[in-house]
Amino acid sequence: MARHVFVTARPEPIPRWLEAFPNAQLLQDRGPDQTDLSSLAGANVVWLHVTGDAPAVSAWVGTVHAAAPHAPIVVLSNVPEDDQGMAALAAGASGYCSALTLPAVLRQVAGVVEHGGLWVGPQLMRRLMQGLAARNSGTPEPVLDRLSQRERQVAVAVARGATNKEIARVLGITERTVKAHLAAAFEKLGVRDRMQLSLVVNGVEESTPLSQKISA
Repeated sequence: MARHVFVTARPEPIPRWLEAFPNAQLLQDRGPDQTDLSSLAGANVVWLHVTGDAPAVSAWVGTVHAAAPHAPIVVLSNVPEDDQGMAALAAGASGYCSALTLPAVLRQVAGVVEHGGLWVGPQLMRRLMQGLAARNSGTPEPVLDRLSQRERQVAVAVARGATNKEIARVLGITERTVKAHLAAAFEKLGVRDRMQLSLVVNGVEESTPLSQKISA
């Protein structure tokens, strides 16, 4: 059974957390210097409940990541903000969402991060992909030769952070057609989501730690 640990300063967990994971453990957050993180050893997912600003969150994620380097960290924020989310991801978190996320969605988040994926909201995902595109030298990746011309156009647009609706408008096709081209690109390139596609298109090795792929 997967071991979920929620690190929070709350005296009691938010009911939705336990509804999602009835056997979850709670670790009282007493501050970076006073919290015993040894109990995180062997955790499958660490859920880090935060309330501080971006620098504080970045530092706390880094501390937890050092204590549990093999467990994905999902940051739960009372008031999610892109800057806070970017800081968390740059520090090593694998996910970022609201502390009040519904139980069914929390289970989805766990499934994604346990399999090496990244979970963030669409707006933050777009910022991440735009940041990756800005790093790209502009030289087409050879792997894109596997795609048809239209699939390649869609893949490159997605990697730059464009939505399906925006791509459909620019290319003069329907959103359904965009989805079909995107699905074909996923299959040919062996990727599972838009973030992985962006990494491939922008020539970033997936083995590179996320903290080196982006900056806060």
